Amino acid sequence: MSALRPLISKLKICTFCTSVLRQTSVPKSTFLRTSALLKRFQSSSAGGSHVEAEMPTQFEVSYEDFKHVEPLLPSSVVPPVPEHEMYPTSSGWFPPNDELRSQQKYTVLRTKNHMLPVYAKVQHRERRTQHLVTIKRIEGDIWALEAELRDFLEKETGGEIIRTQVHEVARLIRVRGLYAPLIADFLLKRGM
Repeated sequence: MSALRPLISKLKICTFCTSVLRQTSVPKSTFLRTSALLKRFQSSSAGGSHVEAEMPTQFEVSYEDFKHVEPLLPSSVVPPVPEHEMYPTSSGWFPPNDELRSQQKYTVLRTKNHMLPVYAKVQHRERRTQHLVTIKRIEGDIWALEAELRDFLEKETGGEIIRTQVHEVARLIRVRGLYAPLIADFLLKRGM
C-alpha cells in the first residue's frame, strides 16, 4: 500500500468528471463520500501518519499445500476406457471397435467421457422451429462421412431429402432434422 501512495496522491477528480457525476443520477451523498475518501487518501499520503506494516513486503511461497488443491482440478488426461463384463452396458454404452474403425476413411473421436459427440439442438427462427443434429470431433475424410451418412439417412427415412452442412475447419457436420438416434446407430455400426 505504501508503494501506491505516491500514485494515489496524484489522483484528483477533474472538472469534467465532477460535472458528469453531478449530472448523472448518482446521489449527492455518494459523490461527497467519494470525494471525502479521496481527500483522506491524499492527506495520509502527503506525510500523514501511515503505518508501514499495512501490507507485508516479504512472503514465502509454499508448494506443499498445493497437494490439497490437486484433487479438485480437472483431469488433463482422458481416463482409460472402463472395462465391463458385457456390452452393451445397462445404459446402452458401447466401447469403440478398433477393427471396424480402421476400415473407414474417417474417424469420429469420443469425448472425454467416452460418449459419441452427437448433439441435438432446437433453434427457434422466424416463426418456426428448426431441429439440428451436430456431429463433432471428426478426423479424416469428412466428405466421405457426410456422403455415407446422407445415404444411410435417406434409406432409413424412406427417400426423404436430407439437408447437411459440412464445416471442414471446425471438423463438424450439421444435419437438419430429428436424426440423433439414427446418427448414433450409424456411427456405432462403423465402430466409432
